[in-house]
Amino acid sequence: MKAFVANLEHTMQVGQGTAPKRDYKSVMTAWDTRSAVRCKPRRLLAETDAGLGMFSPSLTPIVTHPLVVARGDEHVREILTHRLYGYLDFTAELEQGIVNPVVLRLSRDSFGFHLPTSMKLDAYRIYCDEAYHALFSADLKNQVADVSSVTPLRNGMFPFGSALERAKSYHAPSLGSLIELCSAVVSETLISGTLTSVPKDLSVVSAVRESLADHAVDERTHHAYFTRVLETIWPQLQPGIRNQLGTHFADFILAFLSPDMCGQQMMLGAVGFTSVESEEIARDSNPHNQIIADVRHASRSTIALLERVGVLADKRTKQYFIECGLLS
Repeated sequence: MKAFVANLEHTMQVGQGTAPKRDYKSVMTAWDTRSAVRCKPRRLLAETDAGLGMFSPSLTPIVTHPLVVARGDEHVREILTHRLYGYLDFTAELEQGIVNPVVLRLSRDSFGFHLPTSMKLDAYRIYCDEAYHALFSADLKNQVADVSSVTPLRNGMFPFGSALERAKSYHAPSLGSLIELCSAVVSETLISGTLTSVPKDLSVVSAVRESLADHAVDERTHHAYFTRVLETIWPQLQPGIRNQLGTHFADFILAFLSPDMCGQQMMLGAVGFTSVESEEIARDSNPHNQIIADVRHASRSTIALLERVGVLADKRTKQYFIECGLLS
């Protein structure tokens, strides 16, 4: 009975919009020869990397704060190791807990949309990719923890997960899966500075650079896939449902790209800074105006997609993006 009710609710949300396009061509025709899970080796820490850092200092601004620099290089190295742990934990949580449940439903057409067969088959491939990204993140974290004196911290819910749960709390449970789909579209279409920058940073150990490079290749394909997914499903939603979902895209963009301030303060506390010092360092290192500027730059492609498919055609949604600083 619950399954019947869920399908009925989706039918009420879908089907009164524009007829979907049928010209989808697989974006994963080279999957067997290019995806990390199919053709890349397991990335292992190497003895030749001794002396290198675990993450990019340029992506960890707290390590250049005068109070941190004054503590010496060992504190910086420890913070960078915590930064890697946090990134890998978030990646595993994102792929397993947020993206793959959505991809599973796409593969089965459980949302009630009219999806091309090749789009559903590509979802099976992406499901494998995301599971492997979670696996190699957990594997790499364990490798680092085994050779490092830095004990991983226990992370709470990451900002992106919190934003998703908050968005779902504003609506009836029947809208929850569509909100999750919107969050996956955001996470998979944003261009992450981490995936583009770390592989080029020769100050970082090779296993980390290679793992993120492998991930980046896959994500370029996923970007193309989720772009086509949104182009396919958005016209199929009822206008009222589209308007309810629209503002959440802004929240997801900000949550995904903004620095995790609580996480940074936890890292600083782990190396001996007081809570007051940790808050000061995190705040000084992440000025709000710079955060918004960076988020706007990194989200240009995603916002252009939202504009193109009509998400921002709703005046309330567009005004919210302006209020959030994502549009002028």
